[in-house]
Amino acid sequence: MTQEFYSIITNIGLNKIQEALENGSKLDLKYIAVGDSNGFYYEPDIEQTALKNERYRTEITELTKMTAKALIPASVGGFYMREFGIFDSENNLLLVGKQPETYKPLETQGSFKELWIKVVIIAINPDVIQINVDPTIQMASTAWVHNLFDHHTHPDLMPIWLYDTNGNGVVDTCEYIDGGTFTDGEVIDLPQPPLVPQLIMSTTIYDKNGNGIVDEAENMDAGEF
Repeated sequence: MTQEFYSIITNIGLNKIQEALENGSKLDLKYIAVGDSNGFYYEPDIEQTALKNERYRTEITELTKMTAKALIPASVGGFYMREFGIFDSENNLLLVGKQPETYKPLETQGSFKELWIKVVIIAINPDVIQINVDPTIQMASTAWVHNLFDHHTHPDLMPIWLYDTNGNGVVDTCEYIDGGTFTDGEVIDLPQPPLVPQLIMSTTIYDKNGNGIVDEAENMDAGEF
């Protein structure tokens, strides 16, 4: 039998929408929850007030008038996801849906993954949706953080080639002498190589006097630790 995957607004959701339209108030969409539906698919019911078997709930991290999005972190897992729901700040189930079976593993099982879940809420009148996401619960994926480090160009970082005298791609040993002889804002004429590697090192390692720059450094790149 071919499964159909969809979501519906519950009776509670319909009532909340009607109240919001009449009162000029807003729905405070707060949580996304997922569950394993006790091991079997089922057809979402308009009378539902909860998922069949909720396994994880988290605050919505991104909300528009068309979608709600949240991250299920790598530390959560060990179950199949077959159902999902949208809850308001008072834990009312406004929307419930059936989704394709997806396994969320745990690291202890030999595999782990972060999983974003995005729920289409276009069926809910956008005039009654309150877009108010708490920035403190924003979450970043591992891939996003790695990409941020790979392309970081903040001025508190310096090219590794300044100290990599033997050209092996790392600073193996370095004896620093931070004398503070240069002043902030002074133009320092440093020789520039034809190609600057992407490898970078923090100035905090060599900024001994804590003035925010590496003023002087005497390197000894021995090629070994």
